[in-house]
Amino acid sequence: MNPYPMKTPALTATVLLLASLPIGCSRQPSAAEGVTQMEKSLGKAMENPAVQLAIAAAKTNDLGVGVVALQEAKRSPGLSAEQLQSVEQTSQAIIAELLQRAADGDARAKADLQLIEQSRSQ
Repeated sequence: MNPYPMKTPALTATVLLLASLPIGCSRQPSAAEGVTQMEKSLGKAMENPAVQLAIAAAKTNDLGVGVVALQEAKRSPGLSAEQLQSVEQTSQAIIAELLQRAADGDARAKADLQLIEQSRSQ
């Protein structure tokens, strides 16, 4: 029996959303690549505390906290449409990596996904 069943619709919806993303010739960036790309695109928005927390968390492999912080950053005022897109793409890249790790049996990735799911249901 799976000790981490997908019980809530939010996580199921996340999995379905990621599975439905168009697959092109290029691969999805890794979490680290997504963070690096986001850092380059944000400019002055890097001063946002939520963005700073997300980057620090991702760089220390605390990916669940990183995604939660990115969710908070998206609600912060002052981000342009391009910056919001960059934040969202980074969040998706991290979640995709967590889903792959969880599928491979990584207990920490499963816990991170539960943390993300809980933050979205609040």
